[in-house]
Amino acid sequence: MNRTLVECARCMLEHAGLPKTYWGEAVMTATFLRNRCPTRSISLEQSPYQVWTGRKPMLANLKVFGCHAFVAIPKEKRRKLDARAERCRFLGYSEHEKAYRFEDITSGRIVISRDAKFMENVFCEDERQNTQVVTMDVAEDATEDEASDDEQRNPPDTRP
Repeated sequence: MNRTLVECARCMLEHAGLPKTYWGEAVMTATFLRNRCPTRSISLEQSPYQVWTGRKPMLANLKVFGCHAFVAIPKEKRRKLDARAERCRFLGYSEHEKAYRFEDITSGRIVISRDAKFMENVFCEDERQNTQVVTMDVAEDATEDEASDDEQRNPPDTRP
């Protein structure tokens, strides 16, 4: 079982583009998910969660590990013109509440909340790709042919 959870966590980290420092969060989320999936050791119709609690798990609340989300900031903690949500990274599910665990991207603090809008297709890897600097080699000497080609394509405006 340990190997299965670690392999699942490794795949989740790779998919989300997160570093290995998030392995604890990934293993906790993998365990949460594994307990809600049917297994052959019990029966293919029941999950460990269902055997333990007597209730079917709510699978509609499952989200993609490592995706970005906007977590609502309560009215008590913001002013009139402050942002109503903060951008966070989804880390998993809270152990003690019916809520999600997030990491605030700017401060790095852990936030537990139920009120969030998920962007399940956006990950930190996507941000790195969007912020890459692209450098191109530029020829120092332009030939006469290249200069004349530019003039033919874009003639100068001669209107008065």
